[in-house]
Amino acid sequence: MKHTTKRPIFVLKFVVGRFIARYSEAHNQKMRDEPYRWIEAIQDRRDYIEDQLRVGSPVVGLTYNEGMVLLTIGRGQRKIFEVHDRIALSAIGHPADIERLRMLVTDTASVQGFQNATEDVNLHRLTNFVLAHTFKQAFESIVGEAYIIKMLLAELGRTSEQNRFTGINYDGNVRTDAAFSVIGGTETIETGMQNYLAAAPEEADRDLADALRLGLEAWAIGKELSSREPENMEPEDTRIDTEQMHEIISVAREDGEIEAGVLETTQSGTSKFRLLNTPEIETALP
Repeated sequence: MKHTTKRPIFVLKFVVGRFIARYSEAHNQKMRDEPYRWIEAIQDRRDYIEDQLRVGSPVVGLTYNEGMVLLTIGRGQRKIFEVHDRIALSAIGHPADIERLRMLVTDTASVQGFQNATEDVNLHRLTNFVLAHTFKQAFESIVGEAYIIKMLLAELGRTSEQNRFTGINYDGNVRTDAAFSVIGGTETIETGMQNYLAAAPEEADRDLADALRLGLEAWAIGKELSSREPENMEPEDTRIDTEQMHEIISVAREDGEIEAGVLETTQSGTSKFRLLNTPEIETALP
């Protein structure tokens, strides 16, 4: 009788022990696999976003003798905006994401200017404390929606040496440039455009028309690269001459318009931003 009561208890302990051991092993395996699953999910997300952005119209930013210019060629929807008196932005990506983040940075700049002073509104604060954090958090939260967007902002300094372009990638990485900057659908597209701008002669007195012309040629480089399949996309292999660049621009204008906005030192008033009109843009065209 004593023997028969102990056996069920022994069997029960054995079964529970096996269950706990298997559960612990599965749990430990899951914990070991979790970082790799996260990395794999991030890479899948990166590939998806870059595939969405690849065909987007690039944006070029350049300095000239009276300020800074942002330009692109779009189809109807405006892409260049004022953020604050001396700050402007443009972006490529999903229109809803662009509008949501444009409103975020514009409202933040307005509140900072109202609560503190206009001088306290600057590009460093807006990108590093507001936008980059928002981009990064959305990208790495793999259960939520990431922003399909790249953004380029320009800040007109009190002196030309203080002019700054800041590009923000969809994953929150920030890049700052002084003389020129670009955003394109992929890193390869951006490298091809930057290589072209870096190879252009440095002209301290470059006027607005020359800046527009150079910017449009860099845009044509980006457009050409974005039309290629990713495996055939090499930034050093653009192999298009000036005539071909102008042809690419001409074709793009058949169903789109050149959009350009400037931050000008000569602009009266506190706001230094304005969109260029058609005659000003036409002067830069071949």
